[in-house]
Amino acid sequence: MASLVWNNKLDPTVDLINIHFEKIDECIKYISDDIKDMQGSCEHTNKLIDQFEQLCQLHFMYEEQLLEGMNYPLVNEHKMRHNLFLKTFEPFKLESYQCHSQLFINNFNKIRLDFVSNMNNDTMKLCDFIIASYS
Repeated sequence: MASLVWNNKLDPTVDLINIHFEKIDECIKYISDDIKDMQGSCEHTNKLIDQFEQLCQLHFMYEEQLLEGMNYPLVNEHKMRHNLFLKTFEPFKLESYQCHSQLFINNFNKIRLDFVSNMNNDTMKLCDFIIASYS
């Protein structure tokens, strides 16, 4: 029977990454609910978008520090993808108070899908690298 060896060094890192993703996912759900509520305030939606961007920045900053500290070979590529992703927030800032427009909804859906697919894949690679480093 195979057993898993507990590694206290790894646990806080992975737990923190999981917490980041939970908070980002929660924020995405709130934004989605706000957009669906046609009577809702775009000011509130814009604040949630700002929070979403800040959560991503926090997560990326943590991840990049972790990558550099572990001498991750693709750290510069990873940073570049983070920067490109953060640039996708710019259309939201230009569409202030138009949170129910089709363009806004399309942009939000695109950024949500980009985060879920691309950033999740990058984070999974990072987690695999972390696990391999501690093995």
